[in-house]
Amino acid sequence: MPEFRARRYPEVAALLRVEGLDALFSERSMAATENFDDLVNAACWRILETIGRLPPLEGEPEDAATDATPLPPRARPAFRFLVRKLLSSGFLFRRNGALCRSDSPPASIETLAADLALREPDAAVGAEIVTLLVDEAPAFFAGTKSGEEILFAPNRLPLWVRYFSNDNVLYAINNSLGAEILARSVPAGAEVLEVGGGCGSAAEAALRRIGARLARYRFTEVSPAFARRGERAARAAASPATVVEAARLDMTRSWPEQGISPGSFDAVYSVNCFHVAPDLGFVLREAKAALKKGGAVVVSECIRPSVHDRPTTVEFIFDFLESFTGVTTDPHLRPTHGFLTPDAWRRSFVAAGFPVVEVVPDVDRLARAYPEFFVGVVVARIL
Repeated sequence: MPEFRARRYPEVAALLRVEGLDALFSERSMAATENFDDLVNAACWRILETIGRLPPLEGEPEDAATDATPLPPRARPAFRFLVRKLLSSGFLFRRNGALCRSDSPPASIETLAADLALREPDAAVGAEIVTLLVDEAPAFFAGTKSGEEILFAPNRLPLWVRYFSNDNVLYAINNSLGAEILARSVPAGAEVLEVGGGCGSAAEAALRRIGARLARYRFTEVSPAFARRGERAARAAASPATVVEAARLDMTRSWPEQGISPGSFDAVYSVNCFHVAPDLGFVLREAKAALKKGGAVVVSECIRPSVHDRPTTVEFIFDFLESFTGVTTDPHLRPTHGFLTPDAWRRSFVAAGFPVVEVVPDVDRLARAYPEFFVGVVVARIL
């Protein structure tokens, strides 16, 4: 089997080396992400074709081609993503006020999914989720099924256990990068609160990375189905020197009323959770209140680069979910739903009372060299 190669890997690795993070970003993970990006392009094309919204070769007026108003409101963000993604990848293009499609479509979903499964079997779950959405797209865009009904039906739980896993190279970087920056951000004997721990893969990575330096780790999750798995994973990964606690926490409600005492943690940690907060400012203020003096909020996130307007590949999946799109936006702090830019994260944390905010690595610097780069950790400290 030919080697899975990534575009511009040496250049990206050199940029990451400046911050001591190059070892976390393998050529293997970058190549799999590029394969997944190609798969998403193919899925966007297929869905637009299936629902009768793929522009003809000769084009149609752009206003008509991009008009989402005939669609159910909850389907409009996903439709806009499909168009933007194909525009950014060159499969759609503008000409004389019209939106046209390329005469060279993406490779087939089936070919790309099979290639990913062959090379990265544990990442094949990403292709399964994409294929599921393609199959269910007619019902979703007709308004007869919601994204939540499609993606989070009880029989779909195993998909998400496999997707949010440290074995899935498409996702694991969120956990390994977060664990590394959390380890750099807490003192010996630290007490850490994790918010939105899901099935426990983030806790697993953090507890193994930091080890006995953690005195207490409080794992929290709002979904009972995820929480049981997450607690087991956290306890299995923890050092004998670390006290592991588990509790339910709804980040959208008062944290003290749910047992989070003010000033009780050295760090509040979360992986790919805060961006779905309906009121992000409220969540950041609650996290700040939970910190001891000098503590930090550490959030590992998919981050939308500020330096270009390319949509982030994984938004394809989550733009089908109202829990992802139905948030309170603000033109300055949170201009859009979903993943935030580095600047939006900084502004949001500063507005919540954090005087020191850093994004690691420098996502915008990396995205200038490699536009597909979209992961980072926001570290916000109080004095």
